[in-house]
Amino acid sequence: MKRQKGSLDTTIAADVEIKGTVNVTSDSSPIILLAIILACLTGWWVSTVRDAESLSLPYLRVDIAIVCFVCMLPLVILSSDWLFRVFSHHSPPLFKLVQIIFYTGAAGILIMALTSSHPNGTLSRYDAWESMILRPVLAFWLMMTLCLIEGQISKRGKTSESNSKQGFLIWGLALMTAVLVPAIYIQSRVNEIVTTVEESLGSGRLGDARRLTREVCVLAPWQKIGDLPAGDLARDLDRSCYEIERNLGFMQLEPVGSEEAAYQQARLLTILGKGEAAIRLLAPWKDQKTVSPLTCQLLGNIYQQQEQWGESERWYQKSLNAWKRLPHSEQQQAGIVSAWKGIAFAERKRGNYEEAESAYLSALSLAPTADQHYLLAQFYEDTQQTSKAREHALQAMALNADRYGKSGQKLITSLQQQHFGCLNVWRGNSL
Repeated sequence: MKRQKGSLDTTIAADVEIKGTVNVTSDSSPIILLAIILACLTGWWVSTVRDAESLSLPYLRVDIAIVCFVCMLPLVILSSDWLFRVFSHHSPPLFKLVQIIFYTGAAGILIMALTSSHPNGTLSRYDAWESMILRPVLAFWLMMTLCLIEGQISKRGKTSESNSKQGFLIWGLALMTAVLVPAIYIQSRVNEIVTTVEESLGSGRLGDARRLTREVCVLAPWQKIGDLPAGDLARDLDRSCYEIERNLGFMQLEPVGSEEAAYQQARLLTILGKGEAAIRLLAPWKDQKTVSPLTCQLLGNIYQQQEQWGESERWYQKSLNAWKRLPHSEQQQAGIVSAWKGIAFAERKRGNYEEAESAYLSALSLAPTADQHYLLAQFYEDTQQTSKAREHALQAMALNADRYGKSGQKLITSLQQQHFGCLNVWRGNSL
């Protein structure tokens, strides 16, 4: 009988423990659902501010906002659960004061967010360090406020019993999730942005490079882009873009009366990252039979930036045909090479690899420079043609070691480590 009674007590205890666990999980379900909705709404709000080219928010991008809010959720649930189950019973007046502080602060945050006008995006050197603190603080504050409201509605914490299993390990894991996971994710996004900045600088898109460099300064102020700290590069780009904007302002004082004048203004607009305005400016001339190859080439470049590969290839093809009709000269040859490169890039992005290879080889035959060899090496690397990629990388390194020495060796190392044809690369290096 004693054994049966002990067994019955064990069963009842296990039953109570399971029910308690189920209750805790069910109690947390509305919080998790509401928190995810809040994170998505915050991400949408961040996207609207980012479209206005504002740097007033510390998150800057939709995915960063959602990651910061969702990763803060475990810590907020633990904290709110402790407040309701322990703190509210031991110090009810102080608990009420804490609630009022959180509600007032959240209301102030929302009022400032919804009523303040977007700034012009001017970068301050204090923005970055403030943003690093504001990202977790805002997420914690808003999520905690949401949990406190939900707890009041659901009458959470009627009993003063606390979950003893929520020890230091769980709190430590929740804290690491709230702080370290967003930091790692943000650094990975910064690395992607830095690559895009370098591509924008290489193609002369200073406006896009300036906007993205500002984001790097806010997300990771210690980051370097090339050999320069992100802050120094941002200030250099601000000065360069200011000069371009001033020159453009002088040009716009006079009416556009010729295709050449429209082209010059459109070129500056493209550099500043205002492709749509450039297309509208060139609209009266782009459909004429006598359209300039420079106009066609600029349109191909704009559509390339907008990732409209079909339109980009069409205008680069028009540019190529227009250049071929002109007398032979250095400018004409350079224009033909640029047109072939634009066609090759567009075909490559569209997945037409044979046409892309033919265009790259046409450009190389006209200008056998280190730049052309390296472009071909990158193309062959993407298409898993390792032997050809290594051959052109070595030729680029031989023709311009200062520029392509390190990048060429990095490409060859990548071929050796990652691609299926790496045996040919190793064999070539051993000769």
